Amino acid sequence: MKYIISLVFNIIIIFPAICFSEKNNDFWRIKTNVYMEIEEYQGQVDAFKNKVYDKISTVGQLSLTNPASQWRFDIEHRESLRNHGRNFSTSRDSYLRSRTQLDITKQFVKTPQSDIEIGARYRKESNDSPPGTKVRSSNSLYALTPAGNYHFNDKWSFNFWLSYYYYSNYFSSNSHEAETEFGATYQHSEALKAKLTLYFDKAWDKHFSTRFMQSQVRAYLPFTLKSDWRITPYVRYALQEDTYDEHFYLVQKINNGFRLGTNIEYQATPSLTLWGGVAYEPSTWKHPKDDGTTSGNNNKQTLYLGNIGVKYLW
Repeated sequence: MKYIISLVFNIIIIFPAICFSEKNNDFWRIKTNVYMEIEEYQGQVDAFKNKVYDKISTVGQLSLTNPASQWRFDIEHRESLRNHGRNFSTSRDSYLRSRTQLDITKQFVKTPQSDIEIGARYRKESNDSPPGTKVRSSNSLYALTPAGNYHFNDKWSFNFWLSYYYYSNYFSSNSHEAETEFGATYQHSEALKAKLTLYFDKAWDKHFSTRFMQSQVRAYLPFTLKSDWRITPYVRYALQEDTYDEHFYLVQKINNGFRLGTNIEYQATPSLTLWGGVAYEPSTWKHPKDDGTTSGNNNKQTLYLGNIGVKYLW
């Protein structure tokens, strides 16, 4: 938590100086989001009959925005306790991994019909790993993300985002990744929308040999109740998830899998928002996974995801 407080303090001091040229426009608004996230995998057990993997994270986010500016600044710090063997404990095989990232986004197009922005990201992640395993290098990530919307009319719009990532010092080499989601949104009313998208993710090693491919169909149904509650049920269905070794040999693939989840926000005051989310994700794989997520001869796993947090507009 002390890292989050320090980052928030630094951003409050530094960002207004960076954006001093915007001072004659509207004032800058500081938004914070502090939350806890829990991931629990079930379906496999280790030699001690304990479930293999869980993770609990504390996250702090800070955003600096100005309605009159084309720029937006975001910073995030995450501390994750990853545990292999026992339930959310610091004993036997648990380890802590920290991650800090900075995003700078500029809006290039803003009209009633369309908007386009491009974001740049830098992320630094620590090198902690389970005892007795290969140490994951302390690595850096550099990313570029264009995103936008196009409104065909009052009801229909097209939405997209596309990210390219470059990982430096990731394990023993560098790697590349491209990730995108695009689709259509239908707005039935101010209180109800429906969104259907396709999601793709592909990763390469430093020689641009494919190491991972993933694709999903995603659907969202955000709606508002009594202006104070915003609820977003969603579903993801896996079309493909393949992992390859350095010789492009298929070593793992998903046979079937989906995620059902929902996020809920309550607008307690004009400045304070309380929020949370849950998700359920069962999946079946071609082989038992050997990456620390699962083990044994069982090729099925179930992910339970939960988060709870507080947002505040200062």
